[in-house]
Amino acid sequence: MEKQKFYTYKGYHLVRKNKEIYYGNMNGDYVARIEIQSTKSVKGLEIADKLKIQLLPTDTENIDITKLKKTNRENLAEALEVAHTWLEKANSKDVKIKTAKAAT
Repeated sequence: MEKQKFYTYKGYHLVRKNKEIYYGNMNGDYVARIEIQSTKSVKGLEIADKLKIQLLPTDTENIDITKLKKTNRENLAEALEVAHTWLEKANSKDVKIKTAKAAT
């Protein structure tokens, strides 16, 4: 079986399906979902101009919707920066929590 190759941004995978981009590692605790809500034409290319970003836990069994992060941005670069920051913070919190539990 051939290993699948993914595009990456700052060390996290980017996977696009239609108007949704998933950013992160599905084996991790969190992933960012970027939804392209609208596009505009710039010099013949369709460019995303309205994006919705959400930080989601990969454990779909125990989702607390009141703790989900979400925001909107007007271009993909800004959306990816927000998603990256959220993933970095979420991952560093998990490392601290897991380390503290292991020490007790």
